[in-house]
Amino acid sequence: MAVVKNIANFSIVMIAALSIACGSPEKKSANSPLATNQTNENFNTARSNVEELRLVATIPYEAEDVAWKEDKANKKLVAVLRFAAADSAKIVAEAERIKPPEAAAVSSEPWFPPELIAQSEMSGDDILRGKVYAADQFFLDQYSTGRIIRIENTDYFVLELAAK
Repeated sequence: MAVVKNIANFSIVMIAALSIACGSPEKKSANSPLATNQTNENFNTARSNVEELRLVATIPYEAEDVAWKEDKANKKLVAVLRFAAADSAKIVAEAERIKPPEAAAVSSEPWFPPELIAQSEMSGDDILRGKVYAADQFFLDQYSTGRIIRIENTDYFVLELAAK
């Protein structure tokens, strides 16, 4: 079911991209609907460059796997990070000093790593369960609120940041 959904979403995005690419080469203002669609498409495309991510968020340890999206219009960032087990433990220990963890759930997204998508499909509801922690150690200038969720039975974290 999720595969069909992903294929349908991919098809819609490709048709929209081709329609935009084949349009007239008119100048686009930042307020035009076309410019807004391009901003939304940028948010729909996950990035994997950790150095780019470090320009907008602090990444305290070397990440082994990174996928992230930034929605500049709504001042939000979502990243999926996998750390070595020892670094995961350090992140959790630091976060627990700020606030005790609580049970949490996050919806799986099509751009998440395959391991997390498979885990969410096993639950039958596309939900990933874990523990939510304070994300203070990840804040950088523009993002000053958020949370980090360690997905249970993994060294993956879902980082959600926003501007106040």
